[in-house]
Amino acid sequence: MTGDTMTQLTVETIRTELVALSAGSGVNVEKLERSPLVKLLPETPEEWSDNQRAAALQKIIVECCHAITQEKLRTGAQIGFNIDGENPDEPSLTARIDTLAHRRGRHERTVREWFYRGTVEAALLLRQRVTELNGRAGWQDYLPGNSPPDLLDADRPRFLLDRTELLVRLSGRIPAEVLIFRSLVALDDGIDRYVATARYHSDPRPGVISVEPLANCAVRRSAFTPNGYEMTELGFSTTLQPGHRISFAYRLLIHTDREMTPVLNYSPKAQQNSRYIFQLQFDPTAPPVRVWYFNGVLGPETRLHPDNEDHWLEPSSLGYVRKDFVELSRRLHYGVAWDWPQDSLGPTAQGRPDHDFRAAAGPPGR
Repeated sequence: MTGDTMTQLTVETIRTELVALSAGSGVNVEKLERSPLVKLLPETPEEWSDNQRAAALQKIIVECCHAITQEKLRTGAQIGFNIDGENPDEPSLTARIDTLAHRRGRHERTVREWFYRGTVEAALLLRQRVTELNGRAGWQDYLPGNSPPDLLDADRPRFLLDRTELLVRLSGRIPAEVLIFRSLVALDDGIDRYVATARYHSDPRPGVISVEPLANCAVRRSAFTPNGYEMTELGFSTTLQPGHRISFAYRLLIHTDREMTPVLNYSPKAQQNSRYIFQLQFDPTAPPVRVWYFNGVLGPETRLHPDNEDHWLEPSSLGYVRKDFVELSRRLHYGVAWDWPQDSLGPTAQGRPDHDFRAAAGPPGR
């Protein structure tokens, strides 16, 4: 690699060096100081030491891993480089891969493939990022103590919700409560809160929804917006750094006598490769006549009965239904819908919105 700069290297050359850096305890500044990649960083300030250049490169590698869009490849790269915050003491790449394989219920070869494919994506993004920094003289942002800029995408969120479980419990046709379990991974410094945003579309009045923390969070403050959203800031007991993860849970209490429109609908605002789980506990005394799920459809299609028989769902004898979604696409719709019996309560969906309860994510504060 002598005489080249990183922007002139092939992706395969960069990937090979990243794989070498992942050996043992993973990527760290001490290793990067000896890496050819640091020597080939172009246009960094001349007064920078090798240690400062290595620290800057480490930050960029972490950012590039977080920017990998496919969840499995992103996780593989983070585990391989040991920057995910879950296995800091694992002594080797093999041990980290084995741990992830056990946690996911996958074969070790499958997870190792995630890692190698993830390093290709990381290499592509790393070369792109270095080229961008050269073009706008942004290296100073990566000095220790300085906050790096938004990477690769100015709209990049400050955190990733890599798992969300939503359980709606109904009394008759009215939701009594919604239990929400989340796993959050920080993408930025100083993440110490999460803003829970919810609206019950059948009854968007003040006071209809109240938020109650259940695990690993506490209510700091709340506000009601003019368009019917209850916004609640949930604080964590610790401040997260990039790559660190926290799990927490809260519930929404619904104070209404208005029937729920028969659909749970989620539409991500950005590409989302995490897991989103819908669960419904119907009242056994008021069961639906049919239940189905929709997966990556346009808004008006959420209430259409599916053509694919595999999309029909069968509630348990106790009225429980669950559907998992992964790798969700921006602005498409995912969820579960059902039909109520056509009885004295009248039509169930006529003139209603194409979505009802929604628990959405707001940006965490600094």
